[in-house]
Amino acid sequence: MYDVIVVGARCAGSPLAMLLARAGHRVALVDRASFPSDTMSTHFLWQRGAARLKGWGLLGQLQASGCAPIRQITLDIGPVQLTGIGPAVDDVAETYCPRRTVLDALLAETAVQAGAELIDDFVVADLLWSDGRAAGVRGHSARSPAESSLQAAMVVGADGLHSTVVRKVAARAYRSHPPLTAVYYSYWTGISHLGAAFHVRPGRLILTWPTNDNRTCIYVAWPRQELPQVRTDVEGSFHAALRLVPGLDEAVESGCRDQRFAGTGDLPNLYRESAGPGWALTGDAGHHKDPCTGMGMSDAFLAADLLAGAIHDGLTGRQPMDDALACYQRRRDRLTANGFELTLATARLAEIPARHQAFYQAAAEQPDLASRIFGVLGGSIPIADL
Repeated sequence: MYDVIVVGARCAGSPLAMLLARAGHRVALVDRASFPSDTMSTHFLWQRGAARLKGWGLLGQLQASGCAPIRQITLDIGPVQLTGIGPAVDDVAETYCPRRTVLDALLAETAVQAGAELIDDFVVADLLWSDGRAAGVRGHSARSPAESSLQAAMVVGADGLHSTVVRKVAARAYRSHPPLTAVYYSYWTGISHLGAAFHVRPGRLILTWPTNDNRTCIYVAWPRQELPQVRTDVEGSFHAALRLVPGLDEAVESGCRDQRFAGTGDLPNLYRESAGPGWALTGDAGHHKDPCTGMGMSDAFLAADLLAGAIHDGLTGRQPMDDALACYQRRRDRLTANGFELTLATARLAEIPARHQAFYQAAAEQPDLASRIFGVLGGSIPIADL
């Protein structure tokens, strides 16, 4: 019998399990994958996400993995280029772009070190219920059809956008917007000089960022309705987008792509009910948005932190569990609302109005203002403040 079963052991589930285990609770952390393993992701950890890693004692380990800090980002909107970085958060001034093979393995290992029991290669088929409350999970090993059950006072779905827990508790989306973009990305060696950049063009968004092993990840977004055409020639469509930025395609061609393209058009923007009798949702299972602003992992860390506190309060009797979980959902929604609106605006890939171009031109000559723009992009400064 566990206090909490966390379904999904990536960047929302593992930190949650770690925090609960550190607080003295008995936690099972289950995932259909084993670690290290990859998953589709934007990689970005803005300062607020990196600051949480530092607070958890993990930022040094991430750096030691070969994930170099990023101290400068370029925002290129065509007529204007801004260079800078957002304000520090809790004394963390840099951003990071780790591979998920590295980050997720580090987080899962830390959860185990804290006392959580990691059960990998485990496929959750259903939830157990008792008196109308979630009371555990039923599933089987990925290597065997023989079923087994795990019981707990609390079940958390941290198993992504297409969460099994979401389906089993019938969590509804109460705020949603259909997908706005389709994306493809891959990795190159030999082009680390490109650095971290957001290249914004009408109908296109091109991101470059350095990641582990001296590789550079390059990401292109198109309007969602163009996905069928892009799929007919991914590489051709990709390089056609790169040619919109002077010199970028030639720089990329000078390197070597050493992995296949990964991509999707399944990028809805939504909030789901994330608290119910004996269950909760965190990470992409409860709140998902377009990856164009790279906020997903930082938001997953935020939600894990908030939910760990709520569950701890419920388990220790500081607050009725259902009240604590409802408070968690409200706080998560309030703290991510700014990023949700910014992401929707960005993902429309619309032409930047002339008045905004003039604003960016002014910011290019004022480093403090440029820094605040990057703070808005990273989700640490509200748009209204800017």
